[in-house]
Amino acid sequence: MKKEEFLTIRWNNILTVGLGLPTLIYIVVAFSTSLWTKMGGMIGLSILGVLY
Repeated sequence: MKKEEFLTIRWNNILTVGLGLPTLIYIVVAFSTSLWTKMGGMIGLSILGVLY
């Protein structure tokens, strides 16, 4: 696969949804429960914030 074939709008959208959806789900679950008040939940949110 050539570089021009890989770097398309379609692939960009797929990567964005693939990487962003798990993060969004984690954030929604963390804030809708008491997970974010515990140290492990806050560390998880911090790691996701650094990665994305």
